[in-house]
Order: sequence, then structure tokens, then C-alpha cells
Amino acid sequence: MSNPYDFYKSKIEENKEILDKLEKTLVIYSSLRLAIVVICIGSLYFLYKSNNIIGMVGSFLVSLLVFLVIAFFHNNKLNEKKKLTILLEYNENGLKRINGEWKSFEDLGEEYINKEHRFSKDLDVFGKNSLFQWINTTNTLFGRKALADKLNMNYSLNRLIIEKEQQAVQELSQKREFATKLFVDSYELKKNKNSNIEELLNWAKEEKASRLTIKYIPYIFIASTTIFIILAITNKMPATYLLLVFAINYLVVKLLTRNLSHVINMFIRNKSKVNQYSNLLSLIQDEQFKSYKLRELKRQLQSNDLDCKKEMKKLKNMISWMGDSVSNAYYLIINVLFLSDIFILNNLEEWKEKNGKQLENWLNIMGEVEALVSLSNLAFENPEWTYPTISAEKVIVAKSVGHPMLGKKAVVNNFSLNNEKRVALITGSNMSGKSTFLRTIGFNMVLSYLGLPTFSENFKCGIYNIYTCMRTEDNLEESISSFYAEILRVKLLIDAGKRGEDVFFLLDEIFKGTNSSDRHDGAKILIDQLVKSGAVGLVSTHDLELCELEDTRKWLINFNFQEYYEDNKIKFDYKLRNGISKTHNAKHLMKLAGIEIS
Repeated sequence: MSNPYDFYKSKIEENKEILDKLEKTLVIYSSLRLAIVVICIGSLYFLYKSNNIIGMVGSFLVSLLVFLVIAFFHNNKLNEKKKLTILLEYNENGLKRINGEWKSFEDLGEEYINKEHRFSKDLDVFGKNSLFQWINTTNTLFGRKALADKLNMNYSLNRLIIEKEQQAVQELSQKREFATKLFVDSYELKKNKNSNIEELLNWAKEEKASRLTIKYIPYIFIASTTIFIILAITNKMPATYLLLVFAINYLVVKLLTRNLSHVINMFIRNKSKVNQYSNLLSLIQDEQFKSYKLRELKRQLQSNDLDCKKEMKKLKNMISWMGDSVSNAYYLIINVLFLSDIFILNNLEEWKEKNGKQLENWLNIMGEVEALVSLSNLAFENPEWTYPTISAEKVIVAKSVGHPMLGKKAVVNNFSLNNEKRVALITGSNMSGKSTFLRTIGFNMVLSYLGLPTFSENFKCGIYNIYTCMRTEDNLEESISSFYAEILRVKLLIDAGKRGEDVFFLLDEIFKGTNSSDRHDGAKILIDQLVKSGAVGLVSTHDLELCELEDTRKWLINFNFQEYYEDNKIKFDYKLRNGISKTHNAKHLMKLAGIEIS
């Protein structure tokens, strides 16, 4: 696989070159269509003056035929342009992610922001400048939800699950043609907000409508209608009687489908979505996979003697015919002659009886693959990152680890915790990098559990449930102060430990909403309780007295960040050092802000 930057760059150039040629072709087709109209009008006027009626009819028909042929090819070229425009957007967005310009993407996943979640808010998983904003290329509701579920990690993790995810991500990161086609073929689903797929899923779960199992009634009326038409043609029955026959047929159709007309309307609303879902499922089922997870997902599309591709194609064809017909002026005639609504609904009910219970599962599989492709983009676009080792031990070992979102600006550090050293206490002056480092470790752990590579030279971690307490805010509506919000947040960690969870905690300036004495005592009690429950983690603090715990708690280790000064300007190197911070910069920062200090 080529360098990702070169890959996207070459694709963009290729897309633009083809689009440029296509624009010129479209101008020609538009000119031809206009020319046909002008020629047709001119010839009709000339033939009219010549009183050549037959020539006028012939000229009109020939012009119409030529116009329709040109229009057909013109529309094909317009669809080709539409597809190329989507391709161009896909490749340009890929380049933006590589260049660190992804923060301009509009989709933030804000509906998934949950302040109560154990880590997603503090680690920027959703919202502005978030992991979701960075990696999301899903277009379907199912893919979007699947990706959000993965990022939230509201499920039990184990090494086998993570390894399967990692293998799937690695494979998809090399399947760029498949990833591109999946995006292009699903693009319209992101734009189409008018139809509600939930009503289709609800229909699929309903019991079969037994009233439509009487299949022979339509055939009786079709046969009767045929006989009456023959009688009318042979003058053995007045032709006007046919109007009565058609009226009776229409009433029979309405009678037998009176409680199911909403089904037809529902399919009309969801026609384009079902067609596209069918195409996406076929694309997945036709792809050859090697990793266990992807092969298992594909196998489920053909389980229980049901072939998803074949069955979805049947549904697609039924809906496509129905959608075209009801918009056709001749549909009423077809309906009264052949009672077509009854046959359509019968076929749909039979399809539902056979496949209804599988439909949602098929669409969830499609969403799972789409979510995995979103994750794989990050792996493809960052080949210098390394896949982590998921350890059976409760350890964190990171070599040259940096925060992925900072890209080239990130400063890397080495860090480790193990059975002997379970808690890292990090001190340092304001703006020195403490909070960023906590997020660096937490964010790379999230990437590890998602099966993604980490921004490090080497990363090894055990499996933990990550809990954070970093951005606690007051809540005026519920009369909750920031300090009490911290207490509630901390309770989540304590309760998780009591439940026997393997907790990894990230605590930033814990209990900052109270006095120094309470802060010191509260932090000490909390850390002791967490370690007693088996938890591991990092705590940043300005409380240097807390660092004295290293003397009595052998499982605690001190780290610090420092600043330095050049030309009376404060600077930071963001390098993690062993030991306790010896520097202070509050007064200097106040001076820089223009506050006079006597």
C-alpha cells in the first residue's frame, strides 16, 4: 500500500482530471439537447408551412426519440459526475485528516455526549475536536450508532475481543477500494432524512397478516375480468359493462388491502433507503475477508439457510417496481385489471415471514462493518503508529507516547505502571502539561481497546475500565457545586472498585473546589481506597504535600513537569521527569496577564 498522503493526493488529482473531462462532455450533451429542440421546432414550422402533416408527425417522433436517447446518456453522465464529486470529497477529507485539518468537519457526534459516562467527555471522544469528529466516515444510522457504541465501550472487554477488532482494523486499513466504495454507495443515506427506517423494522417484526393468505381470490377476479373483456370484444356483452367490472375489481382491491395500505406508503417512503441498504449488504457479502471477525460477520449474512444478498435483492425489486408503478398514470388500470396491490402485499408478507426477523440483524452487521471501516481509516492514515500489546497483566508501559490529536506538535514521553508502582502522582506548574499527559495515556488506552494503533513507539497495557474525573462542572439547575460534582464523580470510581471492576483512573486536580487541608486529606483517603480495591491510575495535583505519600506508600511514584524561562518569557518542554516539581509560575503568569504584584 502506498503512502497514505500520496494515495489521497493521487486520487484527488485523478478525480479532478476526470471531472474536468466530464464537465466538457456534459456541455456537449446539453448543447445537443438544445440543438434537437431548436431543430425540431424549425422542422415543424417548415413542414407546417408546407402543409405536410405526416412529415410533422414523423419529424416530431424522430426528434423525440433522439432527444430521449441523448437525455438518457446525459443523465448517466450526471450520475457519474455525482459519484465523482462524492469520491473527491472522500479523498479530500482523508487528506484533511492526515494534515490535521479534520477539526473543520461538521459532524461532531454531539448527540452522544454524556457527562455521566466514565471517560468519554474527559477524553474528548464526542463533540468538538473529538475522536468521533476525527474518524467518523459512517453514513448510515446503523454505522453511526455502531461507531458510537464502540467508542463508549459499554461492553465487557477481553483480550480475544480486542485482538479480533485489531485484526479486522488491520485488514480493512489495506482495503481502500472497499472502504471507498462503501462510503460512496452509502452517501445518499446520510443526506436522506425524510424516511424513517424504524417503521420498516417495526413492520418486519410484526406477525404476518393472515387475511392476505387467501391467494386465490385475485385469480378468480382476474379470470372473470378476462372473460368479460372477451365478451365485450366479441360484442356478446355491452362494453359499458366493463366499467362496472373494473369498479368491482377496484373495490375488491381496496377491501382486501384496506388495513395494509400504510405498508405500501411506508415502502414508498423508504424505497431509496432499502435499495441502498441492499447494495451495501451485497458489497459486504461479495468482499473476501481474512480476519476472523469480518468472516464471522459475513457468515451471519448467510446463516440459517437465508442468503441476505438474494433476499434483499427480492425486496429491492418488489419495492422498485411498486415505487415506479404508483407514480405511473397507468397504475390504476393495472390495478383494476390484475389486482396488483394484493399480489404486492402478499409477496411482501411472504418475504416478511421468511426474513423479517433477520432484517435488523443484517442492517446491524452492515453498521458494524461501516464502523470498523471508520476505525481503519485512522490506522491507514497513520502508518508510523504502532499496534499495542494487550497484556494479561495489570500494567501500562508506554515508550515515546504522545497525544494523537496533537499530531506533529506532540511531545512524547516514556511512562510505566505495574504491580509494584500502581499510582503515578504528577506535579507541575500551571500549563506545564499535566492534564494533557493524563489524556495522552487515557486516549491511547482507548485506541488500544478499539483495536487501533497508538501514537507511540511501543505501548503495552492490561485491560481496565477507564474512569476519569477531570472536567467536573457545577450545575445550577440541580444546585450542584463543582466540588460536589467531583464527589459524585469520585463515587463512580469507588463503586466500580467495590463491584470488582479493574479500574484505571485519571484524576486531574482532585478536590480543587475545597481548602488545602480538606483537599489533601480527601485525596489521600481516595487514593488509598482506590488502590485497596485494586485500581491503577494517575493523579495530577498542585498539592506538593501529597507527594510525601511516596515515602509511606511503596506503590506510589512521583513524576513532574517543569517550565523554564528565556528572555523573561515562560516556556515549557512538556517532558515528564521523575520526582516532585520544584518550580512555580503563578506569579509570572499573572504578570504576563498584566496584573501588578506588589
